[in-house]
Amino acid sequence: MQIQVFMGNAGDGKTSKLQGVQDRLDFTGESAPIIQAGAYGEDGLLEILEVRAAGGQREILVDDCSRQQILRVLEWQSCVEHEPDFEGLVIHLARKD
Repeated sequence: MQIQVFMGNAGDGKTSKLQGVQDRLDFTGESAPIIQAGAYGEDGLLEILEVRAAGGQREILVDDCSRQQILRVLEWQSCVEHEPDFEGLVIHLARKD
């Protein structure tokens, strides 16, 4: 599992770096909607990440993350990184201003 954290303008689903990733995924036909982290608490965000990964999504985009949500995702990564369900998973997190 790989986690990338982007800093900068977020919260509108159009974070430039996330948008570039989404455009690339749209081109390859692998896209899924950007997760708006503001709609979830820390545990809820981890749950949606697990659901997406279990459903076979290998690249997940998350916008509007709080510092605490990012820290929780990084902690979660260390707990699940050796589980086969998360093999090859890439999560892109954009931190809110």
